[in-house]
Amino acid sequence: MARGRTGSLLNAVSDELAEMRVQLDDLAELTSELIAHCPPNLRASALSRLQALDLLAQRLDGLSGFSAALGVGVPVDTALQALTLSDLSDRLGGRVDPSASAPPMDGDVTLFD
Repeated sequence: MARGRTGSLLNAVSDELAEMRVQLDDLAELTSELIAHCPPNLRASALSRLQALDLLAQRLDGLSGFSAALGVGVPVDTALQALTLSDLSDRLGGRVDPSASAPPMDGDVTLFD
C-alpha cells in the first residue's frame, strides 16, 4: 500500500484531476452553447472539434482513477490495466497486453477485482 507522503500526493493529484474534469465540463457546456450560434457552414467542423473535449475528459478521468489507485497501493500494472482508454494505458506503461485483463463492459474504471 502506498503510504505517507507518496500516497497522499497521489490522492491529491487524483483530486486535482477530478476538479479539472469538472471545469472541463463547464467549458464543454459553454462551447456547446456557442456552437449553437455558429454559422451553419462552420458548425460541422466546430462539432467535430468539440469531440476533442470529450476525449480530454475521458483522459482526465482515467488519470484521476489511476492516481487514486496508486495512492491506495494498487500495483502499477493492475492500475494501468484499469484505464478505460487503451491508448492512454499504452502511453503510460508501454504496450499492455489487451488479453491480460478484459475491460469492464460498461466503460467504468475498475480499480479492484
